[in-house]
Amino acid sequence: MGYNLIVLIFIISFSKGVLELTGIQETMIQLGIEALILFTILLAISNILRNSKLIIPALISIIFIFITTFLSYILTDVNYLQFLLYFRKLLLYILFFYALFNIKITQTQKEKLISLLMILFIIQIPAALIKLFVLGGTLEKIVGTMSVMEGSLATIMPLFPIVYLISHYLEYKDNKDMFLVVLFIGIGLISNKLGILFYVIGLFALLSYFYARTHLFIPNFRLIKKLIISTFYTLIIFSLFVSLNPRANPEHKVGGSIDIEYLQAFVEDYQTLDLKSGVEGDGRFDAPFVAFDRLYSAGVTNILFGFGPGEIIQSSFLRYKNPLLEKYNIGYGGRLGVVWILMQVGLIGLLLFTYFHFYLLKEMFILYKLDVLTQGENIILLTGIGFSLIFFIDFFSYSSEIIHSPGIALTYYFTIYYIFSEYREREVSNV
Repeated sequence: MGYNLIVLIFIISFSKGVLELTGIQETMIQLGIEALILFTILLAISNILRNSKLIIPALISIIFIFITTFLSYILTDVNYLQFLLYFRKLLLYILFFYALFNIKITQTQKEKLISLLMILFIIQIPAALIKLFVLGGTLEKIVGTMSVMEGSLATIMPLFPIVYLISHYLEYKDNKDMFLVVLFIGIGLISNKLGILFYVIGLFALLSYFYARTHLFIPNFRLIKKLIISTFYTLIIFSLFVSLNPRANPEHKVGGSIDIEYLQAFVEDYQTLDLKSGVEGDGRFDAPFVAFDRLYSAGVTNILFGFGPGEIIQSSFLRYKNPLLEKYNIGYGGRLGVVWILMQVGLIGLLLFTYFHFYLLKEMFILYKLDVLTQGENIILLTGIGFSLIFFIDFFSYSSEIIHSPGIALTYYFTIYYIFSEYREREVSNV
């Protein structure tokens, strides 16, 4: 039953945009996904009670996250509905992560779920092409089959399959991987997203570095050759993207020149932009500082515990349509995950939430250095490290998609579950 539930959750999460286009309300789709996740959690609880066995990685971290969230609720003016909506938005996906460890999923089923995720990501390529030729590429909020209202997803979503393809390429040096990387970058291009270029280059460099650090003991030239070819592909992708994206070149046309100074100035202006007179925190760079200033002005309790879980939740059940703007005068840059967490549960909540995800990344680093898994498992492990890097990139510099968008959040947590469960089973079999 657990396997079938997860399959259904993944398919619906990746089909949100298509379902919305058929006339189903986004709220109803999201509630359906959350109901299935809750059922999965209840199934896990049932297994725990029946077997008297509980598996929870990073238990202390998650306990403190829940305690801090509850203290923030008690110490601030938010109501129980806001608290529940915050729980629904953020903590439900973390509970799903822990539920996965406590339901019965066979090795074959886990591998099928990984394959299913790959297929669901691949489907986004033809979906993006249909959007380009039928609807036009300027509708940036329509992202594959996943969304009709989340423009930032066009940058963050393609990074997930790209990270897997880079990891696979580093192991097998298959040129088809690089071809698919270009196609996934195209999803960002179609939605007129320039940020994907810089993130792909950075992730390519970091994953190549981690791969090299783990494999440098190998006494041959294959590794050096792979890294040189990887660098070559990165430069080609960079050049093509800048030349073909009108926003990235000074001529503002397809086929424009490559001007690094112009590109740098464009990125700096975009990160610190001022969209509306009198609104602060429009730029992604400025928003965290403006958010902290709001907390500082409110007092020590708010600095430590924020304005309360659910305080800036956007929901039809609450009074404000855009509470971050209407109540705190923080604009576009407030979409950052770091701002979203900081404003609601304060510095303590932010530090605990960040530490929890840093712990997951650290554990995967340790596993990768140990080199105890098979070659195929190591690809998934390096992919998981890449997913964690995407989490921190998105959380601190771009948006909050990885903690809000169900398809992305569930892919992130399932991949890390897969890695940890594989290593745990390997340990048990060696006892």
